[in-house]
Amino acid sequence: MDWRNFVENIGTWFNIFIEWYLEQPLYGQVLVIIGIIAVVVLVVTLVYYIIKGIAYLIYYIFKGIFYLLKYIGYGFYKLFEGFYLLVSGKSKSQTQKNTKINIQDNIPKDLRISLEYCIECGKRVTSNMKKRLQVKGIVFCVNCGARLRIDQDILSLSISY
Repeated sequence: MDWRNFVENIGTWFNIFIEWYLEQPLYGQVLVIIGIIAVVVLVVTLVYYIIKGIAYLIYYIFKGIFYLLKYIGYGFYKLFEGFYLLVSGKSKSQTQKNTKINIQDNIPKDLRISLEYCIECGKRVTSNMKKRLQVKGIVFCVNCGARLRIDQDILSLSISY
């Protein structure tokens, strides 16, 4: 392809367009400019979404490959763990029983409700508030009005107003 002829053809067509453009009335020229701007915006938007789609495609391909390799490795791990348990003669429940620790069983009930200060205002909790917290599980701070509630199943102290 001869680039010199290509550039001359573009220049010729551009001159023809400029002559046609200048022959139009003023409202026609404005509409042509608005149309050109609209086409440019649409092309830029289209190119943006095409590039974004390609980036998402590459991202999800790599993510899929990662998960595929991860779970293939996890499968090999479980396979070798099964072979180990088979060869050693241990059962899976014995190995899990030794590693599982229940936090609730290790903490006495009195220590679960050892609240000395309000966690909202920082003032000292009264003895009446401690007793009510142990009995009811919920108390309102006498200083700031925050609702202190202890969940017996979970070691957490929640505050709400």
